[in-house]
Amino acid sequence: MNILYVTQYFSDEPTHASTVTTLEIVERLARRGHEVDVISADSPGTMRIYQKRRSIAKTISIPLPEFSTQWYDGFATFFTHTLGHAPLLLNALALDHFRERFDAIISMYHPTHLATVSAYALSRILKLPLVAKIHDFIIEATGLPMLKRMYHTVLGNINLRFLRRSNIVLVQSPELKRVANQQGCVDSARMIIFPNGVDTDVFRPGIKSEGLRNKLGLEGKTVLLFLGGLYGYRHPELLIKALPDIVRETKHLKALFVGRGPEEPRLLALARRLGVNDYVEFVGSVKYSLVPRFISLADVTVGPLTLTGYPSIYGATPRTVAEYMACAKPVVVTRGAVSESIVIDGYNGRVLEPADIEGLSAAVINLVEDDDLSRRIGQNAREHVEKMCSWDVLMTRLEKVLNALVQSAD
Repeated sequence: MNILYVTQYFSDEPTHASTVTTLEIVERLARRGHEVDVISADSPGTMRIYQKRRSIAKTISIPLPEFSTQWYDGFATFFTHTLGHAPLLLNALALDHFRERFDAIISMYHPTHLATVSAYALSRILKLPLVAKIHDFIIEATGLPMLKRMYHTVLGNINLRFLRRSNIVLVQSPELKRVANQQGCVDSARMIIFPNGVDTDVFRPGIKSEGLRNKLGLEGKTVLLFLGGLYGYRHPELLIKALPDIVRETKHLKALFVGRGPEEPRLLALARRLGVNDYVEFVGSVKYSLVPRFISLADVTVGPLTLTGYPSIYGATPRTVAEYMACAKPVVVTRGAVSESIVIDGYNGRVLEPADIEGLSAAVINLVEDDDLSRRIGQNAREHVEKMCSWDVLMTRLEKVLNALVQSAD
């Protein structure tokens, strides 16, 4: 099958969750014998066409206007999210006309990107079925400047109209399926549950990490791991606020924060103010290939610790949480941070009320002190993720969807 994948961002060395997911889907479709072309508006200065066959991968960069740094977050973002899709459409049509006929289109849906609108236009012009995978459904606009709020609202309404017209919509969780139907009027019959996937061969129990442990000076330490961007909405500060109680019970402890973000200086200042800076280490960003080894170091994994009500409405399935669980690590999250279909309190993780710092301290101490509990929760987590989020399971599901759509279109 020849597949066209239309997305806003793409990288063959991904770091962001949506680009990791896109590359995984593209690579796995190619391994199963399909031919995939990815077209992406990407970032100011380039548009990408990535061609993937079973044994061949090629990236073509197409110049777009460059913008100075002062314009990057404003006009440049607007350009690549909107006007940059005109050359994207033309190149997709050229690929279809001159090289091969596509059989189906997949798009990564985001409420403020026009990738799905472009994909829908191509699906109508080329008379092809369209599968839209939702990455984000609701963007929290609280506190944004008025123009940016308007931009999000207008683009969100436009995108939603075209999402409804997709042949199939892949949603992360039952919660998102419900809200997409009730608030977005997306037909339930067209929606299929498709969580963010995890490679259960790469992320697995028993990964050797002694060299990394020695390099980081963690010999004999109990390790807590918070993995991912240090942004306010993920509330990493709650773990630091819980540390004074935790270290009173567990002296030889280190909390690793792996990732970067604007909260890092404030987190470091908070740790100093609470007198726990000796128990905290900020590792910074690491290559995605190293993430399994960092997870392997951990005795307990933590976060996201979201406080907002939005994830509880649409049932997020964070990639990092699935990766923790695939490595058979006990995870502690807050209610609303992760879909209830993924983390079940007391069975394969701990789910706390938002901002419950005492509860967070108690949950971590309990998991650190009770090896049997920690092992049992970790094993349950691994088994659950293998059934729910394994890429092998998800790609078989996607192939069935694509085959049914192509056959019905013939």
